[in-house]
Amino acid sequence: DQLAPALTCVREGIAAGHHAAGFIAYEGGAALEPHVGTLPAPATPLLWFGLFAAVEELCDPHTILPAPDGAWIGALEPAISRDEYDAALRQVLDLITAGDIYQANLTFRARVPFAGDPLALYAAVRTRAAAGWGAIVATGDHLLLSFSPELFFRLEGGTLTCRPMKGTAR
Repeated sequence: DQLAPALTCVREGIAAGHHAAGFIAYEGGAALEPHVGTLPAPATPLLWFGLFAAVEELCDPHTILPAPDGAWIGALEPAISRDEYDAALRQVLDLITAGDIYQANLTFRARVPFAGDPLALYAAVRTRAAAGWGAIVATGDHLLLSFSPELFFRLEGGTLTCRPMKGTAR
């Protein structure tokens, strides 16, 4: 019940000439698409945005990041078993076979142990991931590191550019 009013505040800030940067948690989608139903509460806020008077685009983010060797990254630890993943995959394939959906983005949570500076971790992973888009969002309570090969959306002036790769746009 608070997500839509918060997005209204972001829109008002943009209309007043500010730039917005932040995130809507995956679970926040339930507020935008009620047919999804209730999702478990995330560890982060459902929505967090900052409004800024100016934007500085960085051609090379490594100029402001610490050295990648300032962090150690361990092996990925999936939060589900192989059997659980295989069952979810069978469910997706059954839905596709039935014609209920034509594609799905089957994901799972995972933990990655690390030590050191989270921004050095970001620098190390960003180089390896070769993702075209990335972000660091520091809320004061949480630090989110984001890597993506896709541009979800960009709003410049009156032009909205949307390039999701998974069919996530209507």
